[in-house]
Amino acid sequence: MAEEARRAPNDIRPSLTDEEVLEFCKTGILRLEGVIPESTNRWVFDYLDRENTDPHDLVRDEYFFDEVLLHPAVAGVIRSLLGAQFQLPDWMANHRLVGPVEASYWHIDAGSNFERACNLLQVFYIPQANTPEMGPTLFLPGSHLVPIAREDVERFGSLAGQQMTAAPAGSVFVTAYSIWHRQPPKADRSTRNLLKWVYWRTEQPERDWVADPNFDFGGADYTHSSDYFHGPARMWQSVPRVAEMFYWLCGKADEFHMVGGAGWPYSSTDPGFRADLP
Repeated sequence: MAEEARRAPNDIRPSLTDEEVLEFCKTGILRLEGVIPESTNRWVFDYLDRENTDPHDLVRDEYFFDEVLLHPAVAGVIRSLLGAQFQLPDWMANHRLVGPVEASYWHIDAGSNFERACNLLQVFYIPQANTPEMGPTLFLPGSHLVPIAREDVERFGSLAGQQMTAAPAGSVFVTAYSIWHRQPPKADRSTRNLLKWVYWRTEQPERDWVADPNFDFGGADYTHSSDYFHGPARMWQSVPRVAEMFYWLCGKADEFHMVGGAGWPYSSTDPGFRADLP
C-alpha cells in the first residue's frame, strides 16, 4: 500500500499580506533569500555530494522536513497561498550541474494549465550560493498566466524582464507551477545543486492570510507592468487574469465580474495609463 501523503501541522501561521498575495498573482514568484540556516545548507550539500545519493529520500528525512520544508519563512508563505494543512511533497528532484554546461530552452513543466487558480506551488531551493556564472535558473515573472504550448516556449531566447536566481545559499523561490523557466549557460567548474518539489492545496481557498480589513478590492492595482514580451496591448490582457486569480485565492470567485471595456478591473489602475488602452 502506498504511503499516505503528509499534511502540514495545524500550528503554521500565514505570513503574507493582501498586497504580497496580489503581487504573487501578478508575478508568479516569491524570492526568500538566505532563509535556510548555513548549517542546514552544508548538511544538504554534503548529503547530495555523496555517491549514489537519491534526492527523493529527502522527503522522508525528518531533519529536512523540519529545517527546510517546514521552515517558518517557507511554510508561512505556503500556508498563505495554499491554506491550512497543505500537502507536503512526496517527491524531490535535484537539477545538479557539475562543470560548464550549455543553456537549456525555456519551458513549462508537464501538467501546466495556466488556470486562474492556485492549487499547487512549485518550490526551488539552492543549498549553495548561486553566482551568474553557475547557471542559476531564469524565471519570467507574469508568464504563469500566459497560455502557450510547450513547443512554442522553446523558440524564445533572452527575454526582457527575465529574473535570474543568483542568490545567497539557503535561498528559496516559491513559484506558480506554470511559470516559464530555463537554465542559462553555466560557465564555471563548480557544482550547483537545485532542489525542486511541489506543495498541494487540500482545502477550499479563503482569505485567511494576514488580511487588512481596509484593503480596497475595487481600487487595487491589478496590472503587471513588466508584460515585456507581448508589449503594452498584452499588458492589459493580464489585468483580468491577475484580478480573477486574486479573487479566487480570497474565496471570492463568484464575486469576480468584469464590467467590460475600460471598466473594472481596468478602472482601478492609473487613469493616465488607462487612457492608452489599445
